Amino acid sequence: MKRYFKLIIPAAIFCILMSFRYKTHTGSEQPSGLAYYHFYHIKDSTQTGKVYSEDFILGFTTNKSIYSSQTKLKQDSTMEAALHAAEVKKSASVDLGVVLPVTEEDIYVDKGKLFTVKTTYSQSYLIAGEGDKIDWKIDRETKSILGYTCQKATGVCKGRKYTAWFTTDIPASFGPWKLQGLPGLILEAYDDHYFIKFTCTKFIAQSNFSQLKSISIPANATPTTKKEYEKMKKAQAEGFLAGGFSDNITIDKITTEGGNNTPQAKKFTINYPLELTD
Repeated sequence: MKRYFKLIIPAAIFCILMSFRYKTHTGSEQPSGLAYYHFYHIKDSTQTGKVYSEDFILGFTTNKSIYSSQTKLKQDSTMEAALHAAEVKKSASVDLGVVLPVTEEDIYVDKGKLFTVKTTYSQSYLIAGEGDKIDWKIDRETKSILGYTCQKATGVCKGRKYTAWFTTDIPASFGPWKLQGLPGLILEAYDDHYFIKFTCTKFIAQSNFSQLKSISIPANATPTTKKEYEKMKKAQAEGFLAGGFSDNITIDKITTEGGNNTPQAKKFTINYPLELTD
């Protein structure tokens, strides 16, 4: 059967659909606190009006945390519902509507150590020991965020200098993305050019988080390195483009945000990546 895929859509989208047939590892250990973050990133410094944004959730206990894309969770749920509806109707076509670019990885912190879990199809891959400990310099300056008194700190993470605002009113040494290690939860952080920013929009404690992912690293995750994982993803994408899938479902009517009738714009170049170092 013919497959109608627009090549501007990453092959990973199809991988997401296939992975719906398998459930992500869940466990009994659930977070005791939950922080919602809005993330924005100017990836092309020559086009500062083009801002990438995404929403994330940080769940944590005393010494563990998980940081996941809330945008991805919502989009996956919508896609899964569309795929299920097509299967019920025995339809060979699935209309996914607008597909947003999302962060596919989950970031875990376990007793101060950073781990990244990437899932492809039914398999999770564990990249361990990422990142060096951030040498934070704590300042006396304070400000209020979400009603919490926050203190200023500066440090270097993945090659970029960040200013972080943390509150000891929430005694958890976690924060958005790979920013962690302060004596309180980070509620806001940004790089020295303000091209990258994380802002906590809501914090919830002492609630029922039973529907969220476990904060424990999946026990079935296969250990690998970032380099080996990227090699595998490249091979999978090449196999996808060559028609290397045997599934009989055709996916069409996929559009990127903004549709297909937008005028030709200046070439977009990622010259301001999130990470400068491995």
